[in-house]
Order: sequence, then C-alpha cells, then structure tokens
Amino acid sequence: MFFMENRRQASRLLRDEDVRVKIISAPAQPELIGSGIESETIDVSATGLRLLLEVALAVGSRLELLVMVGEQGREYRLVGDVVWRRETESAGVYLVGIKLLSAKGFELESWCTLFG
Repeated sequence: MFFMENRRQASRLLRDEDVRVKIISAPAQPELIGSGIESETIDVSATGLRLLLEVALAVGSRLELLVMVGEQGREYRLVGDVVWRRETESAGVYLVGIKLLSAKGFELESWCTLFG
C-alpha cells in the first residue's frame, strides 16, 4: 500500500475514531441507499479517511459520515465519495478510501482546521 500514500494530498494521521456511515448514493448498489453502517477509521487527513467496513461498498458510492473525535468529544458531519476499496486478510472486511467533499450543511471546514 506504499504507493497509495504517495497519492494523498494531505498528511495522514493514524486515528481510531468511531464513524456512523449512511449511504446516500450508490449507483452500483442501489439496494444499499439509506443503509447505516458502524465503522472506524484507520487514518484520517484533512481531505479523506480510510475506514474499516464489513460491507463491500462500490467505488463511486457517496456517504454521509458522522465521525466522533474522541479526544474532543465532538462529532463531525462530513460527506465523501468512495475512491477505492480492498478486501483485508479477514474475509468480509474491507479497507475503504473516502475523499471528503465540501457541501452545504457539512463540516469540512472545521474538519480541515482540526486535521489540516
């Protein structure tokens, strides 16, 4: 996975934060729209997240993310697109790369201040 780190636009920080994921768009998996999934981060940056999921979300899916930053006791409401997915050595568990997006009603600016 070394090559993936070189494509990142922002510094990556190893973080284990709880995330509630809501699927708001999934062109390749319309049956998942509206579903909620509990997850956790592997790492975060100002522009993205790497999540550990038990659902094989397709690239191009759009997600609403509620990320609880434990040290702050604050939840951030974000939106992002799945840009890559890989199955881990544990069957049925996936690493998913999320690119965060700027959108009205979401807190990307506050997130960037925290992790930028």
